Amino acid sequence: MSRVSDYAFVNAKLRARIGLMHDSTLFDEMIKAPSLTEAIAKLDGTWHGDLLDVYRKTGDLQQVELQMLEDEIGLYREVEGYLPSSPASFLSVLLEKIEVDNVKNAIRLWYSDVIRRHMISYRSAYIYKRTIVHAIDYDKVINAVSYPELLGAFKGTPYEDVLSSFSMESLASDGLFPLEIAIDHMWFRHLKEGIEKLSGADRKAAESIYYVDVDLKNILRLTRYSYSYHLDPSHLRKVIIPMGYIAEEAEKTGALSSDDPMSVLSGIVRRHYPQISEEIAHIRRTADDLTTVDENNREIVLIEAYLGERRKRAYSKMLLGDPFTIGVVLAYFFLCLQEDGTIRAILSGKYYERSEESIREVLGL
Repeated sequence: MSRVSDYAFVNAKLRARIGLMHDSTLFDEMIKAPSLTEAIAKLDGTWHGDLLDVYRKTGDLQQVELQMLEDEIGLYREVEGYLPSSPASFLSVLLEKIEVDNVKNAIRLWYSDVIRRHMISYRSAYIYKRTIVHAIDYDKVINAVSYPELLGAFKGTPYEDVLSSFSMESLASDGLFPLEIAIDHMWFRHLKEGIEKLSGADRKAAESIYYVDVDLKNILRLTRYSYSYHLDPSHLRKVIIPMGYIAEEAEKTGALSSDDPMSVLSGIVRRHYPQISEEIAHIRRTADDLTTVDENNREIVLIEAYLGERRKRAYSKMLLGDPFTIGVVLAYFFLCLQEDGTIRAILSGKYYERSEESIREVLGL
């Protein structure tokens, strides 16, 4: 089949939906609402109306957020059903990112219970327990009393191999950070493999989004973990995402073995991402000095803001570009998740009784 026949229907359908997406008026009304209940009521008559139904039945914001997660999973599955095999498989990889976050949340509950000895029973109700991509017994994860039991909950999934490299003892001494990084790296490997299986314009569209995204995340990781957390080269290698231009150049130049990785990579960053080179130059080793920590955090926030703006521009460009590629699909999911993130932030702000000004500041509105 041709690219036109592959994408004509689904992209026309998604463009129509994008045209109906809510503008800032809905968000403004929600922010101005005097209470959480009245903010959620603004969703009546929108395609988020099911969230209002859940809140009316439960009065529980976390159940509302669980419904949002289920709706997001449903969106991926719906669009996946419209696509031919190769882009549909790639969408499954993107859906796996939602599963990764869900898996990490479940493991955190297990860790809190078994290793930290904290009560978790009330929190387990807010873990999504249905199959997302792989068959995982989430109840078994949460209720495992030994490490073999925890491994058994992931039997036959990619997570089994990741977790088998750890033990109860290593998690007790090192915390969950190394395990969560390993799970993230597993997904990025799957992402890279998924991109490489795409053809022609689809692969180019995916690379233009995800390779730049990973580059900027690696820049943030290099600055944060080498300057603020003083990770040594062996640990620094474990946090860098094994994908993208920055990771490749860091390996070639020996930057990860340097006492100052970003100094080694500064020329590369300046050529490819000049908009953030000045922020990188301002970041210094903290030596646990609070003033320097605050200064570094401000620069890192600017880099994160640039990453967000870069994403927006890239997806906007896709909507204006070739209509017969996976680009419109990727832009659609970006916009949906962005809208969901805004709704989550507003409802959370209302729950904690934050002012209109503070909610707008968080959202950049």
